[in-house]
Amino acid sequence: MKKLFLILALGLLSFNAYAADPKEGRDYNLITPAPPVGSGDEVEVVEFFMYTCPHCKNLDPSLQEWVKKLPENVKFQHMPAMFGGAANLHAKNFFALQVMGEEKRLHNAWFKAIHEDKRRLRTQADIDKFLEENGVDMNKFHATLNSFTVQTKANRAAALMRRYGVRSVPMMVVDGRYRIKNTPQVLENTDALIQKTLDDRKK
Repeated sequence: MKKLFLILALGLLSFNAYAADPKEGRDYNLITPAPPVGSGDEVEVVEFFMYTCPHCKNLDPSLQEWVKKLPENVKFQHMPAMFGGAANLHAKNFFALQVMGEEKRLHNAWFKAIHEDKRRLRTQADIDKFLEENGVDMNKFHATLNSFTVQTKANRAAALMRRYGVRSVPMMVVDGRYRIKNTPQVLENTDALIQKTLDDRKK
């Protein structure tokens, strides 16, 4: 019994060490060319995701709890990936809702509609019906969807994907320099690389 307890304890210690000490190549990749080392204590974290991605849906509950505990100097944002087709359509709708202040309210509803209710939401007509059911002002929404602001946000998302080399989702990016692999320790590794970013700025 004591031997079993020792094995379990050592396993827990090794897991904690692994989570707190991410390795390049194993847990994350460096983004090249690397941006200049920043200053101050503000760090940006971006999660690239798609509503149709089951891995994104599975990560999201833990991610939402993690975001609630972030210190004020860590600025987090969801960034819909633009891989073409329905992904681009969802991204533009996401940005329109974001501009309207409705994105956070409907974020979980998007995942539920696609993965639990099995709604495809692959056309604007289907998305409009979904949004109307969820109390969105559709006149305001359509005006926002076709706005210059939304197009600018979509263009920026596509540019960041190219800059960061995002080819799969979910993908966490810290400080524009660390592209973190989607492992069971992704949030712990993100914490560690946030701290590494701040430590490197002090050198």
